[in-house]
Amino acid sequence: FGIDPIRAYLFPIQQYLGVACNWVRVVKNILTWEESYISFLISTTCFVLSFAVFFVPWAFCIKWTLRIIVWCAFGPWMKFADIFYFSTLDNSATEKERKNKMKLDREKKLKQHKQETQLKREKAGKLRDFKQYMFGEHICRVNILKKDRYYDLPLDTSSATPYSNMRKSLGTLCIEEAGCGLTRIEGQQLEGELIPKICVVPANKVRAGQVTTRTELLNSNSPGKIYSGKDDSAISAAIKVGSILVGAGAITMYGIPLLSSIARLVIPK
Repeated sequence: FGIDPIRAYLFPIQQYLGVACNWVRVVKNILTWEESYISFLISTTCFVLSFAVFFVPWAFCIKWTLRIIVWCAFGPWMKFADIFYFSTLDNSATEKERKNKMKLDREKKLKQHKQETQLKREKAGKLRDFKQYMFGEHICRVNILKKDRYYDLPLDTSSATPYSNMRKSLGTLCIEEAGCGLTRIEGQQLEGELIPKICVVPANKVRAGQVTTRTELLNSNSPGKIYSGKDDSAISAAIKVGSILVGAGAITMYGIPLLSSIARLVIPK
């Protein structure tokens, strides 16, 4: 407060203004098709909904919706709802005691929420301090949406060529995925509660039972090309087995009698 006495009052306002400016830039980029994917999805959704809304009888829907709401929520049978609600309450407690109990419950939940929020804030601050200590004091947030103030337009002399992966044999691809001859530089992802450490990512990410994680890079005549490289989870495997059993049962119960009846009609006795 000695250097800048009004910082405590203006800094929160500046933070809110920064968030507002970022969202204004995001909306502007969507409207100007700088965020082309989001703009396309919004335009396509509005185009499809325009056809759906055009054929919906809104007067009929609004009229009967309001009637159903009034009939269900304001009818005399709501007395049964009152009886059911008050029957669940403790009759020995007075109205004032119930209100005090509800107030204490709300205060307890609010206190717990404040404590959880404070712990999350402290954990985020600790991770930020550790990253500054380990990697340097300058931290840059990578934005998911475009929040740049100025556009970075490519030059007329710029060019780009599509990247195409070369087809490889099964042995070569397995050796590369195992990390043989590769030097991996760990990133800045930290893990741990008391003393955060750098998160070590294993070089080999192939799970047990898989041939390789990138089957699209295999040669067409490679043995591993036949295998899709994707393991079925327990739920998907159960669904597949169940569908096979249901299909076999349906064919046995309905298909075979139907075929036999058709055969009797076609083949004369």
